[in-house]
Amino acid sequence: MITVERIVGWDKVLDNARITVGKKGLSKEPSDDFKKKILVSEHSPIRKLLYEVVWNEIPYWIAMHFRTHHLGFKSGEDDLYFAQTQRSDRTQKNRNELPQNTPVKLSVQTNAHSIINVSRVRLCKKAHKETVHEWRRFINELFKIEPVLAKLCQPNCIYRGFCPEITCKYISTKDYQEELYEYREFCTE
Repeated sequence: MITVERIVGWDKVLDNARITVGKKGLSKEPSDDFKKKILVSEHSPIRKLLYEVVWNEIPYWIAMHFRTHHLGFKSGEDDLYFAQTQRSDRTQKNRNELPQNTPVKLSVQTNAHSIINVSRVRLCKKAHKETVHEWRRFINELFKIEPVLAKLCQPNCIYRGFCPEITCKYISTKDYQEELYEYREFCTE
């Protein structure tokens, strides 16, 4: 089970965006149009939009995949990552005997910009399929509370318009062209 909770909301994003142009904060929820524009442009106030994501059971090795993101969960001082320990002195189990797929609890506090960045690599066709599956499960939960942000979570090839992976052939497919078209339409409509 995955839970996603917004812990700092859109009112703070709007207020900080207004500060950058010399205007007084409004302390209110902005329009959906504003939300989409600021997310698509990736202006810095989107880093105020904070979420807590909890995977109640995730294989240890996938949790470690998520931990490696310097442009994701470590990109800002508000990003926090807590994974259940496998230390023998805490679990009373010999960690050398635990399989890599041992389920652990993972809690991440992260911002909207970090979510977009992690999505670029964890939704990639060259990423490990189980890791992609776990990240898609998260994006599906995110969609329930933040549909615009969830739609902007794309693999690098869609986000950048080309594939930076040397051995990937996905960009040669009709599916890629359709996905890229839909993403660009969504971003510009």
